[in-house]
Amino acid sequence: MDENAGALPPRLLGITTFVLARAGRAGRARMGGMMAEHGLGLWHFAVLSALDESGPASQRELGARLRIDPSDLVEVAGRLEGAGLVRRERDPADRRRYMVELTPEGRAELEEVTRRAAEVDAEFLAPLSAQDRTAFERIVRVLLAHHDPGAGGGHAQAPARAGTPGPGEAGPTRTGRAAPG
Repeated sequence: MDENAGALPPRLLGITTFVLARAGRAGRARMGGMMAEHGLGLWHFAVLSALDESGPASQRELGARLRIDPSDLVEVAGRLEGAGLVRRERDPADRRRYMVELTPEGRAELEEVTRRAAEVDAEFLAPLSAQDRTAFERIVRVLLAHHDPGAGGGHAQAPARAGTPGPGEAGPTRTGRAAPG
């Protein structure tokens, strides 16, 4: 078989946003595959993470924060509730709203998925040296902060990789939660 049969045209490879989109698609597929092993999707992970960071929230607040359409969030929250990972209850102060809260099972699942996500990250970024990886992570967060200011990508820290000490740490003691920012 011709080794160039699947090669992309150099003109495309010369466009950084095209290459970034292709790399992002490959990373998303790997992360999605790992999430599927847990019966979750990326939006489920996002909702669990947001609840862990901020505590109980209304579905409306979660949707706005995570930029998930309200009707999609109803399905995501319903699936998480069905799996016992969140509780949804009417807000006593406003019976029209549902409040969503992380359960202990949800927190445990979030910790496991975060650990596995760090493994996927490490595998995906393995071709980069430690110095290049640090630079790449900083650069993509700067891009995110610029193009999606509400995402907070310029200030948030990546979750610690499994087995990788963070700054000033003697060993893998971080929980994998993003720093407030």
